[in-house]
Amino acid sequence: MKRIFMRGNPGDFANYVAALTACGAEPVISMTLSDADTCDGLLIPGGADVNPVLYGQENTASEGIDDSRDADEIALAKCFFTAGKPVFGICRGHQVLNVAFGGTLWQDIPAQCRAAICHYQDSAARGELFHSLTLAPDSLLARIMGPGQHECNTFHHQAVRDVAPGFAAAAHAPDGLVEAVESADGLALGVQWHPENLAPEHPDHAAVFTWLVDAAAGGALLKR
Repeated sequence: MKRIFMRGNPGDFANYVAALTACGAEPVISMTLSDADTCDGLLIPGGADVNPVLYGQENTASEGIDDSRDADEIALAKCFFTAGKPVFGICRGHQVLNVAFGGTLWQDIPAQCRAAICHYQDSAARGELFHSLTLAPDSLLARIMGPGQHECNTFHHQAVRDVAPGFAAAAHAPDGLVEAVESADGLALGVQWHPENLAPEHPDHAAVFTWLVDAAAGGALLKR
């Protein structure tokens, strides 16, 4: 059974745990980073804003910044990636992954992206689809979820702006905002939506967790 690490307090992240265990993985949730040493993959979950200072912007218009979490998750992403272990980022985790490897973010979509669609649906409707996704046809993500258009949920006010060097945009929203990034070698994937809330009813979203667990087991990483 492959062990997937998440930084946090045991008992948190019930939906992530359910999605991983459905794929046969053992989630390991801990604030002790050394517990990650025995794990086979990393999941960076959703949460508060990444500190804009980390991507060269003023620390303004951001909510609930936790510098220790930023530092820990960036360090974990680099450590797992360097060790050849898969990294999967969800929502905030997608943004952390991009920043960790040199990318930038839009700090606030409504203020900076005037033509953007709504990217924050009713919080009570986490299992409901909200807007479409167009996947890059030659992407790892298209191989995982299936090519073409999909639907997703959405709960964010920040987004990937400049994609990190060595990564590519793998999906876009109807307004052109980047909804997924992936590394060229297939070791790292980030998605802006919350597939853990959709996985029970939507196999295309459950598939991203299957990819993480299969990659942690040393399976084919479906390179670009």
